[in-house]
Amino acid sequence: MKITAIVAPFGADFGLNAAFSLVCDTLRETGEDMQIFNLASIGLDHYHADSTQKIVDIMENIKDTDGVIFAFPAVYNMPGALALTFLEYFCDDAYNGYFWGKPCLLLGISENGGERNALEAVATALLQLGAHDVVRIALNAAAASVVKGDVIELIERQTEDFYRILRQNRRYVFAAPQSIVANPTKSASETFRAPINLDEIYEKHQLGTITDEQKGDIDKITEIFAKKFITNPNDEVISEQKPVAISSMQQGFGRTPKQLTAALSHHFNPHLAKDVNAVIQLNISGAGGFEGFLTITPQYCNFDEGNSEASDILIIADAKAWGNVLAKKITAQKAFMMGQLKVRGNFVLLTKFDQMFI
Repeated sequence: MKITAIVAPFGADFGLNAAFSLVCDTLRETGEDMQIFNLASIGLDHYHADSTQKIVDIMENIKDTDGVIFAFPAVYNMPGALALTFLEYFCDDAYNGYFWGKPCLLLGISENGGERNALEAVATALLQLGAHDVVRIALNAAAASVVKGDVIELIERQTEDFYRILRQNRRYVFAAPQSIVANPTKSASETFRAPINLDEIYEKHQLGTITDEQKGDIDKITEIFAKKFITNPNDEVISEQKPVAISSMQQGFGRTPKQLTAALSHHFNPHLAKDVNAVIQLNISGAGGFEGFLTITPQYCNFDEGNSEASDILIIADAKAWGNVLAKKITAQKAFMMGQLKVRGNFVLLTKFDQMFI
């Protein structure tokens, strides 16, 4: 997955660079491919027919990216001049459709107010280009520092929300103004689709309930897997299945089990955790072992080190086995059936664990 991050500083900083860096650092932890552009460093001119050469690399990145971050200062309720200059370039026919369908995170900061109006102005411009702002971060430098306390947590949480939206490939439908730029690669019938409401689908198919018949099927499948997978004396899994290629995300980029566990919040799928309010205690032994717990609600997933005062389920495993679960080389349920995980508490949570993270 590719993410393009653009910052348009102009005049006073107001803490813009610190906030923008925090957004980028939060996304770097996910290991995704990021391209960062500072418009002030390229000497961007006001748009005219011969001025597009300086901005070709940025435009090509936007065309091929999965999501865009756009950060700018707000002055007198409007985005800074450099941000407006950048948007002028989309008047060029060569860039028609480049922003089409791109989810955007907008970061606006002012010294004495007006950041929300500036964000609205940029969001309206992006709508004209066929993009949609899915996350807005509005900061007021006079009200709070962007490098301390609650503001840091706000920026990190909003950025994590943006990352989850990209990973889940959510689709958005909006009313099209008459002046909207048409996507040259789509037919008129494909331009706008009926909205997809996941909550309605969830209720329609009763995905949150299990009938007695379904429970019986699950028990049969569990018995089949128990017979199909065995463990030899060296704790190596013997399977009739062919080996599956593991992606770089599944390999974990060489990170420790503790780091992979902490990163689960970036891969949390809230749509599949609608009825979950639980604390999962983890006691991981061996090289790279740790003690920590996951707090899961229908809205978020947090990781904390140490032991929870009240957990719903305790998972005990060595670092190698837990690392294989996090890398999706084996599901948590299969690892339990083969004795690689020991579980105390609400076993149902273990069956939901694998589906809650993408």
